[in-house]
Amino acid sequence: MFGSFGSEQTVRPLHRLTPLRDDPALAWLSAGEKLRINALGWFLWAAFVVVTFVVRQIVHVAVFTYVTPFFSGRVSIIIVGGLAAAMAPGVRRSILRVKNERMENLLREQADQVAADDWAALESKPNDTVVSAVGWVRGRQYLGKPIGGEPAVGVGIPCQHRFPGVFESLHDFDLVDEEGRSIFIQASEGRMFGTPNVPLDTHELRHLYADLGVPSGATNSGWHIHSLRSGDPVMVVGYKQTVVDPDQPSYRGPSARLSLASSPPCPLLIFTLAAERRPDSTT
Repeated sequence: MFGSFGSEQTVRPLHRLTPLRDDPALAWLSAGEKLRINALGWFLWAAFVVVTFVVRQIVHVAVFTYVTPFFSGRVSIIIVGGLAAAMAPGVRRSILRVKNERMENLLREQADQVAADDWAALESKPNDTVVSAVGWVRGRQYLGKPIGGEPAVGVGIPCQHRFPGVFESLHDFDLVDEEGRSIFIQASEGRMFGTPNVPLDTHELRHLYADLGVPSGATNSGWHIHSLRSGDPVMVVGYKQTVVDPDQPSYRGPSARLSLASSPPCPLLIFTLAAERRPDSTT
């Protein structure tokens, strides 16, 4: 968490910069799945080394053998080695993003398998049971300023701070279905996954960074961010809880209701879906 963000803003339950190499969502994977993801990274590094070796051979044969034969082979090693060293940080960032994408795909597949169609059945499940539910976002609170012209419940900004990461800021919200039923989603310690859907220019990104209190030194990894809005279709994976919701009106006072939340070390997972938006869920 990072301090206060201005008197007009409420501190959000989820507000952090997460390096992809230390993604908390890895806690959901088995040891075998983690090994598969790491093996993918090792394979990509090995491919980079092989390509570097092939390039060195091409440079040595094509240039130093036929064009300037008076140079030794060590010169080609120095040139290609320097080029590889300069490219290594960018290759590392790319490999981390590929591994993170693979992790997200595995988590989505697992969540699809346990997604609940019968929300009524969720009420009877014991607390601390892992459940997955699909519905539409209904905002309770919003970020201080609209993003892309619309109020945002939360935002995910791909960025770079020594290592590739994502800056996430999110309010609690309700997940609603076609029948109007709702589940209270507690965003604390959660993790959002979704395709960036809002393009911003340099000026807009700079103001957004300032508004959200993004740590100094973090730079954007692109010009598109992921904005979570009311009406967006999402799949949520978390631990079932029965909580007292102070925001739910009742003549008898706050009542207990179904909620999904994180349970350390496993964070709540929120996946944006490629499906129809429901603007009417804002009410």
